[in-house]
Formats: sequence, C-alpha cells, structure tokens
Amino acid sequence: MNIGMFSDTYIPQKNGVATALKLYKEEMEKRGHNVYLFVPKYEFDYKRNEENVFEFPAVKFFFEKDQRIALPFSSEVFKIKDLNLDIIHSHDPFSMGILARMISHMLKVKHIGTHHTMYEYYTHYLPAIMRPRPEFVQKIIRNWCLKTDKVIAPTENIKSTLVEYGVPTDHIVTIPTGIDLDSFDKPVEWNLRREYSQIKEEDRILLFVGRLGKEKNIDFLLQVFANVLSQEKKVKFVIVGGGPERENLEKSCDELKIRDHVIFTGGLSREKVLDIYKQSDLFIFASYTETQGLVILEAMAAGTPVVALGKAGVYDILSKEGSGGIMIKDLDRNDFANEIIKLLRNTNQYEELKQKSKKFVRENFSIENCVERILDLYQKLIGKKSSGKKEKDC
Repeated sequence: MNIGMFSDTYIPQKNGVATALKLYKEEMEKRGHNVYLFVPKYEFDYKRNEENVFEFPAVKFFFEKDQRIALPFSSEVFKIKDLNLDIIHSHDPFSMGILARMISHMLKVKHIGTHHTMYEYYTHYLPAIMRPRPEFVQKIIRNWCLKTDKVIAPTENIKSTLVEYGVPTDHIVTIPTGIDLDSFDKPVEWNLRREYSQIKEEDRILLFVGRLGKEKNIDFLLQVFANVLSQEKKVKFVIVGGGPERENLEKSCDELKIRDHVIFTGGLSREKVLDIYKQSDLFIFASYTETQGLVILEAMAAGTPVVALGKAGVYDILSKEGSGGIMIKDLDRNDFANEIIKLLRNTNQYEELKQKSKKFVRENFSIENCVERILDLYQKLIGKKSSGKKEKDC
C-alpha cells in the first residue's frame, strides 16, 4: 500500500505522537508498504536524513515555543497526486488534519484519523481572551472525527469520551499505540549516576518522563516525593523533559526543601531516555489528560514498576489484570506516597511487579501487533490484502 500520514508534529520533537509516527513508519515499511509523511518543517536549517518525509512551512506557536503550526501551503502539495496514495491517515484535527481531509476529498481516497490528544486540557496555553470553551474544542474534535471514514481511539476510555462528544460508536475503532520492544532489550550505554554525581549508588530512583506542562501535574508529584523523602532518605527524583513549567517546578522544589534530591535533565535523546527507564526503580505519573500514556508502557517495558493516577487512558492500562502497575484512584498525595514507600520496602512485591510489567506489555502492546491492526483497518476500507504475517491482536 501507499500510505499518507499527516501530522502537526514529528521527530525531533519529543512527544508521544511524534514517536508513534516514527514507529508506525518503520514497522509499515518493514512489511513492504510505502509510507509518506506530511509534517511541519522543524527548523529552517534542520536537515532530515529520512526518505518520504514532505515538510511544510511552519511557525512556532506563539504561546508555546515547543509546538509548531504548519502552514498547509507548499509546492509539496502538488507531489501528492503522483504518490498514488491508497489511504490517508491524519493524526490531529488542525492544519495538517485539514489538509488531509482536503486531499482525501480531491483524490477520493479513504481517510482515517487517530485521536491522540485531549486538546480541551491544553487551552490554558492560550491567553484568556483567546481561550475557547471546552465545549467548542470538543465540537472541533467531533467534527473532525465525523469527516473521517473511521477514527482510531487508543483506549476504550477514550472511545467512550468520543461517544460523549457525539461520535457514533461504530465510527470508532480501538487500537492502542504500540511499543518498540526490541529497543528495551539493548544493554545500557549511558550511565545516569555517572552523569549526575548527586545520585549515589545506594539511592533508589523515582522517574518522570514527559513534557513539563501544567496538565502533567508534576507539582503534585513533587509534593508526593517530599512525603516519600520524609520517610525514605536514600531516594532521588529524576524528571526528564522540557517545557514551560520548569522554572515553577524548580521553585516548588525550593519551597518544599527537596531541591538537592530532584534532578531536572531537560530534554534528552531517545537513546538516553530508554537507558534512564532501565536504571530507575519506579516510574511515577499523575497526568489526567492522557489518551493512553505511552511513557507508562515504556517504563513497564523496561521492567520499571509504575505508580500512577488512574484517569483517562492510563486507567485502561493499569485496570487490566496483571498489568504490573499500582493505580491510584484520586489525587491523594498520602495514598500516592504510601504506595511508593511500600514498593521501595517490599522486595518481593517489587520484583513481582517488575516481571509482570514486562510480560504485560510484551503480550498486549508490541508495535508489530498494533500496526497489524491498523493495516487490517486500512484494508477493510480499501479492499486490499496486507503484506506481512498476521499477528495476534493487541
């Protein structure tokens, strides 16, 4: 098949959607398909060493410099008709999603969308005078979904949310975003303790990976960590990622008197992030906006047990039997801290969760199985058979 994917984010941006697109492209190409990406240009002088990626002019989002707004006006548009696309897959409802819909209509090609992000939780990045009501954002999402031939939700919880927005149940297919499990089997090459000398050999490491934004609820995690630290002295909290809240979070560390025990690494390469997962003892997470929570699956794939708030897509992962994670129902810092302390002190329970975590992800979230389901969906819409061996469902 010739597959066109449209997105307003792609590597080297560091987020779940960008990572997912890269994995989709690589896995589909392994199976003999041609995957063409249509994405914003990252920087004027940034040169991509990757085939079949068409870049569109873009400007940085004024209120959030890490994000870009693609301008779907480029000579690249005229190349699309020569690609003989069999299917179009968009990954957001904004500028590239609009372009995907236009191209789908003009070329009479089926159009699939994936709802990756709970956009109504991100409106705080706009000034109050420009901030849309959540109902308006939900209407945008609903209209985008209805104009696709099918829409993919990463979890059943997110499917239910789309139904609440007004998207018919039979228009939605639940397919999780898969994990590249092979990358978690490689030996550690980058030593976290050597890089950050304040982490001693005897210290246990708590980890957060993600964008430093309000919606990720990292300030709450700092309060939890302060509680943990009052009872367990040999522990450090490593926070990986960049974002607009870093300065505020550092101030919170000072106010909580935990600054010497919290390490902000900033954004890191994919290879270093994978190595940090493998060297950490626990992954902690309190975001309430995740459509799935890829970082949770990545931590579990590395054999790092998870303690997380069970909301939105995270609930669908940790509520499953044998997930190997501890789910906290509500934002109660004492409950959260107590579960962390229990795991740090109970070696048997900790080792059991390590093994369960890896097994759970391998059996349910491999990129191979999840891409197979996406390809099956493509084929049902366009009436073609896939190349590649049939795998079991996610």
